[in-house]
Amino acid sequence: MAEETLEKITENENYNTIDEINTDENLEELKEIASFLKISELKLKCRARNLRLKEDDVIVAVDGEIFHGSILEFTNILSEEDKQTLLTIRRQDVFFELITFGSLGCTFKFTTAEETIEIEKALNDHQIFPFENYKIFEVLRDLRRKTDIINAAPSSISWIIPPFWLIQNKLWEVLLVTISVYLITLSVAWWMFVITWILLAIYFNKGQTTILRSFSIYRDKHFWLVLAAINEEEVQKICRKLDPKCTFEYPMVPPNEGEINSKKRAYA
Repeated sequence: MAEETLEKITENENYNTIDEINTDENLEELKEIASFLKISELKLKCRARNLRLKEDDVIVAVDGEIFHGSILEFTNILSEEDKQTLLTIRRQDVFFELITFGSLGCTFKFTTAEETIEIEKALNDHQIFPFENYKIFEVLRDLRRKTDIINAAPSSISWIIPPFWLIQNKLWEVLLVTISVYLITLSVAWWMFVITWILLAIYFNKGQTTILRSFSIYRDKHFWLVLAAINEEEVQKICRKLDPKCTFEYPMVPPNEGEINSKKRAYA
């Protein structure tokens, strides 16, 4: 349906007669119905910027449904109280999802007929999963394109055995301090050690995302993406599509050319 409408728009875009298009308002109405929304400008402080969206990112789907609505309709959907919204975004021929809560706070324009047809064709190869399957990931990257992926979902290990969680995430500085505190309190009294263990477990459980993010920034990495995906492997695939030269601590995708060359030099 959208393709047929867009073809009509394309055929008539060089005409302005009553026979071809009754009024300019009708043409604009057709474009709004058939087109996708594209970010035209980001405000200095807005949710879209916090979500690491960029100008010319296209809003393709809302909650798994292809969205051809108006700017007002889109704003109303995001403004619903106590509702998280799954958005499908297209950037540089790459589709990805993110979850937002509230209005994005940016301005929009509409995609052209050609852009819309191209996006709809490409969307056939992209799968959108049910909302409950998605987890939120934060992606940070340094100048050498080393990438950290932070799963914002709470980990039970941080509550049950905090030192193992610290080892798993290579937070060696925090691990050293934590073990020192354990040993000091244990040497004073066993009950003090138990209280300390519980308090630190609560702290790590509540602030695990903040801790991981802070240490990633401390290691000279900067925010790159905020994504919603079903697992870390999917996140790595999206990152590799957006930046073929990015690398990961625990790669789940085939190595890029730079990684292959460095391995060859290492074995040479």
